[in-house]
Parts: sequence; structure tokens; C-alpha cells
Amino acid sequence: MTGFEVIVRRAWRLLLIAAMVMFNPVACRVVASDVSAVVDSSASASQRGFPLHNERFPAYREHARAYITERAMPSRSPMDINQNLPFERAAAPGVAYRGRFLLLHGLNDSPAVWHDLADALVARGFDVRAILFDGHGSTPAEMLDVQWESWLASARLWLDDWLDPGNDAAVYLGGFSMGGVIATLLALDEPDVDGLLLVSPAYRSSLNRWLRFSGVYKQIRPWVFGGMILEDNPIKYNSIPVNSGWQFYQLTRALARRWRDDGRIEQPALLVMSSEDSVVDTRYTRRLFRKRFTNPERLMLTYAPDVGEGDSPAVGDTYAIVQQAIGAREEVRDSRRLDMRVLGQSHLSLSNAPANPLFGKSGRVLVCNGNEYPVFMACMRAREHWFGAQHTPSPDGVPVARMTWNPDWEHVLKRFDEVFNVGEAAPVEPLE
Repeated sequence: MTGFEVIVRRAWRLLLIAAMVMFNPVACRVVASDVSAVVDSSASASQRGFPLHNERFPAYREHARAYITERAMPSRSPMDINQNLPFERAAAPGVAYRGRFLLLHGLNDSPAVWHDLADALVARGFDVRAILFDGHGSTPAEMLDVQWESWLASARLWLDDWLDPGNDAAVYLGGFSMGGVIATLLALDEPDVDGLLLVSPAYRSSLNRWLRFSGVYKQIRPWVFGGMILEDNPIKYNSIPVNSGWQFYQLTRALARRWRDDGRIEQPALLVMSSEDSVVDTRYTRRLFRKRFTNPERLMLTYAPDVGEGDSPAVGDTYAIVQQAIGAREEVRDSRRLDMRVLGQSHLSLSNAPANPLFGKSGRVLVCNGNEYPVFMACMRAREHWFGAQHTPSPDGVPVARMTWNPDWEHVLKRFDEVFNVGEAAPVEPLE
């Protein structure tokens, strides 16, 4: 590269940064620990009537039901709407009471990602609450104007509700994907949080090189795919406003600033992720775990494909690569189950049990999105599939659908019990 080309590239970057600041002054605001500023930023959500923390949880849930019902996509049935609602459940009787788990969902999805793990937590003696973030659960168009600060504010307020001095129960946080970022931010600022369960935590996106410019791009082109696309998933959005990516990127930058302030997660923590995750920079997550998670009761469980000679290639780090560099308090498990036609684990599969009625082994929802259109249509039309992460190649030409459940579910629960010192669990009825 010539000196002139270097100058031009640097000048272009400066122009982009200036545009980002001009169009999005919040990009330069440091608010990770400034609760008042975060709460103020949720005003737009409140003005739209989105349910916030200003009522008891049953009333909050019914408020959310009315809000979502009014705005839900026509494709969503009353049963679908019920799946997207915030929920709470009391710890199972007959086992030792262990505290409370506040559960935070990810970008473009809903509290439904926690249904199976909530069952497991209840059976282990935990009360659970799963909240709904602004813009989620109804229609992707709601995400065109949301702000990440309102998500953090909502989680902070519900956490404060359970950390009230009048309550002496242990309080834990669970975060899926983007919810893992929020849970970590809260734990860094709140030493009274007793532990973290993080599933596919999205500390840094593998698409960061594009997301950092999305604050500018959303002013020109609001939708990633040009507009709304087929919405066939009852608990997640397929259509993606560019603003979603921009708000997520700013949230991760807020967490990055906290790490730079020498932040440490001193609570027990279980991280579960797939090396083939198409959303998350998993190598960055491994570095964070080794440097920033310090409690002796911590564990990072990584799923990676044990690729043999003649097997189809992996789309991320293989089992051998992860195993070779494994550190203390880390474990790698084979993500492949060829007898079940499973080629690997995806970003969205690790929170779902085999018996999940929507996404489990016999679930009724097939996820083909995330691929080029010809691959997507071939997947939709096929009668038999392989299952894996996004862009996993087929070993024989048969289409690959997204893996949506974890065959190794019981092992995750075993590791949870070890990290959080849980004894016997009780059987419970599944969520509605």
C-alpha cells in the first residue's frame, strides 16, 4: 500500500467516525455505570406504552401481553404471543431453596429462549424471572427506534427489585447472547450478584468490522435485507433492522470500556458456547474468560466438532484446536452427533433441551435462514436434513438446517450443578 493510499484510508475513517458522532451522539457517551443516564434513555419506550418496571410482575406480564397483542405480526397466533411474554416461576417445593435467577434474552428474540433452562432452575430450587426487552416480541419494525440503554435500564431495575435490602435471598443472572453482555455489565457494577449463567454470550461479534459503521448506514438503509422478510419463527425475528446491529455494537463497546477499567467477574460463572457460532467471536470470549473471570468456581464449556479424516469441514475451530489450547477451568465437548445427523452446534441451539416442542429433536420449527437464497430454499423444500451451525457444509449434498437443540443437555446441567453447588433436583411441570 502506497503512502497516498494510507492517507486516503485514514481520512475516510475519520470522516466515518465524524458522521457516526454527528448522527449518533450516544456513541461517545460512557454510561455503563451511570444508572440515572440509562434510566432516562428508556423514556421513549415508556412513551410508546412498552411495559417497564413500574408494576408488580403479574401486572407487568399482562401489560406486555396487551402491548404485544396490539402490535404483533399477523403471522403470530395467540399461542405465539404467549411464548414471547415475560414469565416468572417459583422454586419447586421439596428441594433446598437456593435463590433467584433473573434471565435476560438476546437480540431479536424473546424470553422464550429461557423456557427449558428455567425448568431446570426451578427444579433446582431457584425462583426465576425472564423479562422482555424493548422492541422485542412483537414485530421487527419496533427495533427501528430502540436504544440499548433502555435494555440495560430494564435489567438494572428488575435486578434492583430482587436486591432490595428486605430480601436476603441469593440473586443470580442468566444471559443468552446479548443478554450475556447485559448480565456481565450488571455483575461488574453490582458485587451483590451471586453468580452468572451465560449461554452463547455475545461479547464481541464476528461482524464487528461492519457493525461499527451501522450507525451511519442505518440513516441510509434501515433494513439489512431491504425490508421485512418471511417471519416464520414464533419467538425470534428473521428481519433485521440495521439499528439492531448498531445498538448491540454500542452495548458491547460499553462493556469493553468496563473491561479496560480493570473489570473482573469475581462471582461463580458458567459459560456455554459453540466454536462454530456464526454470531460471536468465540476466541475473544475465551481470552476474556482466562483474563477477567477469577472465581475458582468458574467453567467455560465449549462445543466444537471432532472432525475426522474425510469428514465435512468445520466452520469454526475444531475440537482438536480448542483442546490444544485449553486452559484452566475449561472443557471442550464434541458438538457432532452423526447418528442424529448433527454436524455441529449453533448460536441458538445451546439453550434448548431435546424435548423442546418448538426447537427440540422432534420440534415443529425448522430454521433455514442465515444462508444464501438458493441454499435457504433448498433447505425449506427438503424432507431430510443435516443440522449444524450457519454455513456448515453438507457432507453429501443434503441441505443443512440450523441446529436448534443440544443433545448434550444433561451434561450442561451437570456442570451447572457443580459450578453452583446444587444438590438433588425435583421434577417440575414444563412452562406453558
